[in-house]
Amino acid sequence: MMTTKASVIGKLKLVLVNVKEFVSSDITFSSKSYFRGPFCVHDIRQGLVLRYFEYMLEKMSTYGEASNSQCPPALLLILARLCLDLETKTITYIASLTEEMFAPDESAVPPTGLQPSPAQLTTLAHDTTMKLLNHYVSVKGLAVSQMIHTSVKTRDWLGAVEPRNVRAAMKRVVEEITELDTQIGSLFEEGGIKGANSEGSRRALSHASSKVPSKYKYTPSDTETSLLNKLFNDQVDIFGEISFTKLSILTGIIKIGLKAFLESVRLRTFGKFGLQQIQVDVCYLKEYLWRFVDEERLLNILLEEVLSSTVDRCVDPVLMEPSVIMLLCEQT
Repeated sequence: MMTTKASVIGKLKLVLVNVKEFVSSDITFSSKSYFRGPFCVHDIRQGLVLRYFEYMLEKMSTYGEASNSQCPPALLLILARLCLDLETKTITYIASLTEEMFAPDESAVPPTGLQPSPAQLTTLAHDTTMKLLNHYVSVKGLAVSQMIHTSVKTRDWLGAVEPRNVRAAMKRVVEEITELDTQIGSLFEEGGIKGANSEGSRRALSHASSKVPSKYKYTPSDTETSLLNKLFNDQVDIFGEISFTKLSILTGIIKIGLKAFLESVRLRTFGKFGLQQIQVDVCYLKEYLWRFVDEERLLNILLEEVLSSTVDRCVDPVLMEPSVIMLLCEQT
């Protein structure tokens, strides 16, 4: 990534050095106002440098279109990182360098300024970064969603046997997220965590949901009721805006995947052991996915809703003991 950034800066600087010859002191017409003003301002600063950045950003923006399904996800990530570097450092640096090498003639600049300005280009770079990352999150989120949806759709949940381990699909989801963590982490900073992530909160689901007052009736615990209330009150935005950090990007992908998990269980009917298998799977996801999100509370809310919806769709809602669930997850 640093090589790409250095290459862009290096080539631009080389071009500026080459065209500097046109305004050297031994060129007689270089000091003439009718030449120097338009050449430095319109031809070099605007026509060469800033228009080049504008073209780059507009071209990269096309890869972030929802209709562009051919662009590899890894390329989206690399382009997003490049746009972020353009926004934070490169555009301002090259624009300042150009000002120094080609001192502008203010008489050549109209009162309203010239378009595009460095400030406008940094804004465009920011928007392009956001567009590329949103598309990346959508693409990878869809891949995780399909993995989860297929695993739920193809299983006989009514005739399921007593769970002995975590389903392979859930292990694959965690493996996929772990691979993405490495990939994204090589390009973007870690990012901050909103609220403390704790082992106690990760295990809240299995303990809070372990008691059912009767065989066919499910009464949510106070913890579950609180989480569900937060789900509706906070209006969790599955496709919300992300920040330019690793945890924020991964959180966006995980939210899309868990939303697919939720919608998938709502379309199925579960027996007693089918429900318990979902319990085990949900506990496993909680135990491993918390480290990849910037707000564990949202992870808890979505997984809690998955389990609650499964209970609603179960003909015999008898939950498994938390100690057994934890043992199965640890064995995995």
